[in-house]
Amino acid sequence: MRIIYHHRTRSTDAQRIHIREIVKAFESFGHEVEIVSLIPIDAQEGNAERDASEALWKRCARRVPFGYEIVQLAYNLVGIPMLLAALWRRNVHFIYERYSLFNFTGVIAARLFGIPLILEVNSPFALEQSRDKEIRSFRLAQWSERFICNHATQIITVSTPLARILQSSGISRRLITVMANGVSIEDFRPGVAEPELLAKLGLVGQVVIGFVGWFRNWHGLDLLLRAFHQGNPAALGAKLLLIGDGPAMSGLRATVRELGLEQNVIFAGPVPHVEVPRYLDLIDITVQPSANEYCCPMKILEYMALGKAIVAPRQENIQELLHEPEEAQFFTQGDVTSLMDALVTLVRDRQRRIDTGLRAKAAITGRGYLWTTNAQRVIEISESALRLSSVSVEPESASRF
Repeated sequence: MRIIYHHRTRSTDAQRIHIREIVKAFESFGHEVEIVSLIPIDAQEGNAERDASEALWKRCARRVPFGYEIVQLAYNLVGIPMLLAALWRRNVHFIYERYSLFNFTGVIAARLFGIPLILEVNSPFALEQSRDKEIRSFRLAQWSERFICNHATQIITVSTPLARILQSSGISRRLITVMANGVSIEDFRPGVAEPELLAKLGLVGQVVIGFVGWFRNWHGLDLLLRAFHQGNPAALGAKLLLIGDGPAMSGLRATVRELGLEQNVIFAGPVPHVEVPRYLDLIDITVQPSANEYCCPMKILEYMALGKAIVAPRQENIQELLHEPEEAQFFTQGDVTSLMDALVTLVRDRQRRIDTGLRAKAAITGRGYLWTTNAQRVIEISESALRLSSVSVEPESASRF
């Protein structure tokens, strides 16, 4: 099949991974994919500081009333002609689009060319941007979201709670398929910790508790530091390794000084995604300190693929990925004492760390948390849509016009 993947993102780390992996999965089955976007997915790849920073347009838009709405709506003036030109050049079976607020491009192009639009929704952006006070007109944003989603052929959501949020805003349930994010097991294979890297970071002989990601306030790293201080797993031979960078870094360093954790908390700095498996090999206990109620954290899936012991909040979207207690150690979201208990339990029990990690790893293939599985399901959905709409597949040499 011939597919156009359309997105309106900066192609930063997590976005880039998601786009690249699903495209690679489509291509592994022999399908042809053309990416249509303003920014290539390999833009400044390896520039971890850019990935951790906020887009310039966002910083500027905050200074203008309704600036967020205006900038996002304005994208359509560029996106629609860009996508239509790509569709004109080749005979495409369907559009796969990563959903963005106020982005009507895919809906309009799909209708004009009479082809399916598969819409991948990773966040309820009307709700999210309203919560973050980035937009001023929640009603307009919600109408936009409802219109775009209800005019897609099929919607892929990454969790059941996200599907429920979309339904509650007036989006048809029959359009929604829940499909968790995936992982590439070829890229994330369990390895042995490098002695030189352990020595460089001062982790030799330690039980390593670790987090990998961008340091933003909602990631709960302050909670993790306070739980580490309160439980004092350092007395049991544990250290905390934080890998990444971001807006919350200065605050986290201040908290480390305030709690006197300088000797037991190591900041590794930002690491390119291709280097992440090396650093994860150092970690015995991986932590997801916080998560919003509708996301599907890719780092949890990466932790699972590597067979790591996982500590994560007990909430529906996480419980969809991991089963308690056999595959993870859960804690009460936002509760320092509960997180402390979970950390100390795993630091004390090496065999439990090994067993839960192995079961989590088996769940990756057992439940199909793979990009290739997701790609297969999307193709099945698109084929069904093509049959239902009686869209005939023309020979490669034929023109739609």
